[in-house]
Amino acid sequence: MILNRCSTLVLATSVSLLSGCSNIGPVKSGTENPCATLQSIVQDYDTGFENYRGTGSSFNMVTLYRAKEQLIKGHCEIWAWGNGDAAYTCTVGAPDQSVAEDRFREASNLLAQCLGPDWAQETSARERDGKPAGEVVSMQTNDPTAPSVSLHRVEDGRRQSLYLFVGPSGRAPANQ
Repeated sequence: MILNRCSTLVLATSVSLLSGCSNIGPVKSGTENPCATLQSIVQDYDTGFENYRGTGSSFNMVTLYRAKEQLIKGHCEIWAWGNGDAAYTCTVGAPDQSVAEDRFREASNLLAQCLGPDWAQETSARERDGKPAGEVVSMQTNDPTAPSVSLHRVEDGRRQSLYLFVGPSGRAPANQ
C-alpha cells in the first residue's frame, strides 16, 4: 500500500491506543490540508476542541465525540472527561511491524514539519510490563497553554497500530 505524504500525516493522528484497532483498510485523509487542520486543532485545545465536536456518546467519566474534522477519515474522536480535560485522538492499524515502523517514521517527520520549529521532538521506546511495546515521539513547546502532542507506534502482541494524541500532558498515554 503506497501512501502519499498527506495520507501519512493523517495516519499520524490515531485513536484507540487503549482498546486496540482491528481496521487495517486503506488510510484516507478526511481533510484537504492536514497540516492546517492539525494546527487548527492545536489552537482549539483551550476550548476543549469545541469547534471539532460532532455527535457524542456519554459514559460514566467521559464523553466521546466523533470529530467533525478527521485527520484520518473515520478514525478520529474527541474524548472529554468530567473535569474539563479533552483530547483529540486518532488511531489506525497497520498490517505488520514493518509497515507500522515506516508509517511512524514518515508521520513523525511530517508532524514535526507541521508543528514547526517551536516544538521540540523527543523519541523514546514504549514498554509494557518490562517488555518492548513500540515507540513514541512526543512534541512539546514552551507555551504553557499548548497541549501535549504525541504519536505512538503500539505493539500489542502481533497487532500494530499508530495513535495520535493532542491533549493535556497529564492525560497523554504513557507505557500502556
